[in-house]
Amino acid sequence: MKKIVVCCLLGIFVAQASLLAEQAPGFEQLPKSNLLPDPLKFFDGRPVGDSPADWRARRNEIKQLFEKYMLGTFPPKPPIGNSVLLDETAGENYLVRNVRVEFGPQNKGSVRIRVIIPNVANGEKLPVMISPNLDGWGSMVIRRGYISAGYAGNDFMDDAELLKDIYPGYDFATLPRRAWLAQIVVDYLETLPEVDMKRIAINGYSRDGKMATIAAAFDERIAAVLAGSTGVGGVVPWRFAGERGGGEGIESTTRMFPTWFIPRLRDFAGHEDRLPVDANLLLALIAPRAALLEWGYTDQVANGWAMEQAYQSAQKVYQRLRQPDRMSMLAIPGFHGSNDPEASLDWLDIQFGRSDKQWVNHFVFPWNFDQWKAASGSNINPADFPKQNTTTPLASSTTDWADKAKSILAPIKWMLGDTPIRLNPSEAAPMRRAAPSYGPTEIGKGTIGNPGQLAPDVPSWVIATGGPSYGWSAPERDQVTSRRIHFGGVTGDLYYPIDTPEGAKLPTVIWLHGFHYPLGYMWVYRSDLHPVLALAKAGYAVLAYDQSGFGTRWSEAEQFYDRFPHWSRLGKMLEDLHNAVDALQTDTVVDANQISVFGYTLGGTLGLYAAALDERIAGVVSISGFTPMRSDTPDKGMSGMTRYSHLYGLIPRIGLFAGHESQLPYDYDDLIALIAPRPVLIVQPRQDRDANLEDVRAAVKRAQGIYILKQAAGKLELQEPDDYARLTYATQDAAIQWMKKNM
Repeated sequence: MKKIVVCCLLGIFVAQASLLAEQAPGFEQLPKSNLLPDPLKFFDGRPVGDSPADWRARRNEIKQLFEKYMLGTFPPKPPIGNSVLLDETAGENYLVRNVRVEFGPQNKGSVRIRVIIPNVANGEKLPVMISPNLDGWGSMVIRRGYISAGYAGNDFMDDAELLKDIYPGYDFATLPRRAWLAQIVVDYLETLPEVDMKRIAINGYSRDGKMATIAAAFDERIAAVLAGSTGVGGVVPWRFAGERGGGEGIESTTRMFPTWFIPRLRDFAGHEDRLPVDANLLLALIAPRAALLEWGYTDQVANGWAMEQAYQSAQKVYQRLRQPDRMSMLAIPGFHGSNDPEASLDWLDIQFGRSDKQWVNHFVFPWNFDQWKAASGSNINPADFPKQNTTTPLASSTTDWADKAKSILAPIKWMLGDTPIRLNPSEAAPMRRAAPSYGPTEIGKGTIGNPGQLAPDVPSWVIATGGPSYGWSAPERDQVTSRRIHFGGVTGDLYYPIDTPEGAKLPTVIWLHGFHYPLGYMWVYRSDLHPVLALAKAGYAVLAYDQSGFGTRWSEAEQFYDRFPHWSRLGKMLEDLHNAVDALQTDTVVDANQISVFGYTLGGTLGLYAAALDERIAGVVSISGFTPMRSDTPDKGMSGMTRYSHLYGLIPRIGLFAGHESQLPYDYDDLIALIAPRPVLIVQPRQDRDANLEDVRAAVKRAQGIYILKQAAGKLELQEPDDYARLTYATQDAAIQWMKKNM
């Protein structure tokens, strides 16, 4: 048998050397889980009992873990040593007072605070809104009956900076220092007779949102936090962010902002499964006090799906403490920077008993496997399915494989669900001629476009923004052109080299993005050429579009299973891909015989399914696309086979085999074998926390048997970059070179 080709690649980042270095002592002994740590289990795995003392012990443990692995240690809170009045101005029905509060050893620590106090009747006490800047939300909150308390605790005026010198025995980092300083503000508020100490809130947006969340978690006098688009380190879990989640993560955060958190956090870049804490535990520390999680639908820093996962996990603590309505979500249209302070204050009025309105949480990704199972009536008896022997060859001859392939295709199609009625492309074509549809490369120049659009044009916005964070940099950005195409109700963008000769037919690649909820196929925080740009630079035409439930198509996830309880979201994605191939086969710049797919994580999974079911797809590149399902058991600490059913809601019927993984009727070795003899490249990084390398090798080796039977052994290759699951330039370039050679 011809051996599988294995190519080991090294990334090119300077920063990568430290990421791939040996982690701190004891790193491998930390528990491993890609799922969020359970707030109601102690670090050693013991359940948290029902007594208040048990939760208090767990809460203290969580605080200590945050200090050790992410925030740094905090000094004890000192008393206020002195308050210096800087100035005081009376406005119309309010008072503005600026003070400097001194504290700590020899009163060396200080913080500037500005309070804006509406005029009150004798003895009346008002709620307070704390902001990490002097002006804060002053103009808004005083007209809503709040005191504004702004303090110098952000990038532009940071009185926490000197704390590292005042307390040299403590290693708290920049954002935790600013959060620690908030408690001095609360101490000062206690001296004001107008303040209602039971109704103190704090707000922050972006990095200040991280700070505000930390402040609320560690100071129980703060009754509510308004956390606006915090990103990771706040209410977005590290585990579900980063390159895999299409946004900021440990690697990018610690590279671009190395002082925000302690250096130890960087050890966990690509190894977030070993991190003992995450966003859900930060929210659990706030319980049972009020917390509002705000994010934008196309907010490149937020990740709505990940935030909802953190919410659901922390909600167990809120329910335990009998305050299930104290944590809320607020999703609004827009990119990072979108904010709705007035709606946030509406929520706060409810939490502080100043309004009797009801807050309604709008969950964009309200998936629940058990509810689907009950509603759909889906059930099986696993005993009806034999255990699969994965140690024997898939087939002994081409005839044997032809029969076996038919028996594999049936359960794959069953697992994907019952596809609703679908019109043929010719019958679904528009009756009128479509107007010219400019692509994002042209719209991004700002000279053309549709100013009346009702939804954000994310690709055009990204290209116009440019820069290394998005992978759209000059000169490569200026060497491609694009146009919009439509297929099956989906809008995609076809990119190709700007100097393509008229009448030329180009090999074409469909770029299949991963779990990139904020920006879909464009994603962010890359630092390398975007895959679309890299492929176009290599001479390919590239079709890119958002998968259902991602990016600009976020709204398709919410009610999908209410509408199609017996279908699957992956089935819908495959239908979109099938329609895309239909459209490409008649496009003027596309070589209809050379349409391939290039996918990362979820896209890598989708590409394998698609090629197995659609022979028109000429080849596949699947990067970090799978780990064999039968061996993906919960004890492995990855995500478990039920990632497809319980976690992401992509293929619900797979969840019917939970606990009976060995009886799954097909696996990835079967999918790859079904593609033979067409070329397939599997890229499996050695440090991928979501895959078992040995199991992937075994699956590729087993599928290779079919490639050998079809005399195409060289068309299946496995590459193993010594990296975690990210799409670096080196990995991307190696895949493109393989495509040029094999497709």
